[in-house]
Amino acid sequence: METVKQINKKPNFLVVGVPKSGTSSLYGYLKEHPEIYLPEQKELHFYTYNKLKENTEGPGDKLALKTVIKSKEEYELLYKNRKSEIASGDISPSYLYFADSAIPLIKSYLGEDVKIIITLRDPIGRAFSNFLHQKRLLLETLPFTEALQSETKRKEQGFGDFYRYKEHSLYFENCMKYINAFGNDNVKIVLFEDIIKNAESEVKSICNFLNVDANFIPKNLNTVFNKGGVYKENKLTAFLLKPSGLKQMVLKLIGSKLANKYKAYKESVLQKNTEAKPEIEAQTLVDLKAYFKQDIEQIKSLNVDITKWKYFN
Repeated sequence: METVKQINKKPNFLVVGVPKSGTSSLYGYLKEHPEIYLPEQKELHFYTYNKLKENTEGPGDKLALKTVIKSKEEYELLYKNRKSEIASGDISPSYLYFADSAIPLIKSYLGEDVKIIITLRDPIGRAFSNFLHQKRLLLETLPFTEALQSETKRKEQGFGDFYRYKEHSLYFENCMKYINAFGNDNVKIVLFEDIIKNAESEVKSICNFLNVDANFIPKNLNTVFNKGGVYKENKLTAFLLKPSGLKQMVLKLIGSKLANKYKAYKESVLQKNTEAKPEIEAQTLVDLKAYFKQDIEQIKSLNVDITKWKYFN
């Protein structure tokens, strides 16, 4: 009697970061694909939980840790509904930054054939977007320049990695760690700037990499997920933007239909309260370009087209 081959429920590809480089949009696009399985929760951070829990002294850090997947049982449960999809993924942008601790765990659980997608962005643009994200959530209290100057001190004080705006924008060494661990053929670098400019082409390229139907076009390609920005500070925007445990719990309980209605309402309110982004101070730009100079030169060796990066062309 012929037996039915059991589907491997574990992920066979990871999007490892970096934060603020289009990972939310990739999640939204790839989740539409009938041959790709992604869990309902976008960011899992399972392979970096042990590192993330070491640094929770910054505003919002402890609350953010509550959504992280902490056990193998929790992790496997997220993939129990996978059926015959060819590709199954985990999109967690902390995996690149914590490469040293994540890679051994990934290998031990998923093996060495897992495919790795690395999303990169102009490092200054990424650092500033990261800062604005924390500012938007009413977690960051300092101006950008002061926040950059405080990174080392905050790290010593146990602030979470999301306050390391500059460090998260250093790419080369961690990219090489993944390439050395999983091989050139299993690692694909994608640029945020390409996702924004031509999402269809980038999704097609990723589908080819994952060996799924590259002719499928997601209907939501014109949507930018987790859109950044600066908004007027008032009671309503503060309520909608500031993270809270109660809000997290309610959104889980009300179900996806009502949660999506809430998200649509939030988006409409924020659109009406949008303000122009502030400019980075001229001297800060000079300092950041000097800080990233060596990493930029090294990243070119990985065929990354830095001419697409606003602050480095």
